[in-house]
Amino acid sequence: MKKYVIVLACGKGSRMHNDVPKQYILVKSKPLLFHTLERIHGFNNQYSIITVINQEHTELFNDLKQRYALNVPVDVVYGGEERFFSVKNALDAVTDTDSLVAIHDGVRPFADKNMFENGFLTAESLGSAVCAVNATDSVRIIDGKSNFAVQRQRVFLMQTPQIFRTSLIKQAYNQPYKPQFTDDASVAESAGMKINIIEGNRNNIKVTYPIDLHIAEFLLNKTP
Repeated sequence: MKKYVIVLACGKGSRMHNDVPKQYILVKSKPLLFHTLERIHGFNNQYSIITVINQEHTELFNDLKQRYALNVPVDVVYGGEERFFSVKNALDAVTDTDSLVAIHDGVRPFADKNMFENGFLTAESLGSAVCAVNATDSVRIIDGKSNFAVQRQRVFLMQTPQIFRTSLIKQAYNQPYKPQFTDDASVAESAGMKINIIEGNRNNIKVTYPIDLHIAEFLLNKTP
């Protein structure tokens, strides 16, 4: 089955407190997003990559693509007001429904090859495959004015890629938007899909805060 990878890169990165959107901040002399795209392309150059950007960033994206000689074939789609609509726009660009699609954050440049390969295999047979890692800290749920502990062994922290049969996830994204849709798994679950969790990677951080840039720099310096 043909494999697509949707890379989401249309956020404004307000929590980074930087004038440059976080996906375009230079890390190890290259925009963070380009590290992600090159890594995915390196896993399998047959993946069809769709990059979702903010329409306001078109000139910036094209300028950086030329300046840093991005040598990854990508189709560009414009995002929406919420993550839900950005993914939906990208899925609308995938006309081959008898295929598989991975949805990945552009500011997660440390997903490994096994996450994609295992994810595609699992999604092909079971319909979905969502990367996650166990919580390592103690976990408490706050409910109004009270709070209570839960076993951390039962708590998983969701990552991307989140991979699906294209026909199923396209159908899920036909439902109306809800504020509780924080990732693709929540959208798929709302449509009645079973969510299959597969092993993620603790290095697979999502660069969100300024400290994450230092962690990313460290990890990239260790990457061959």
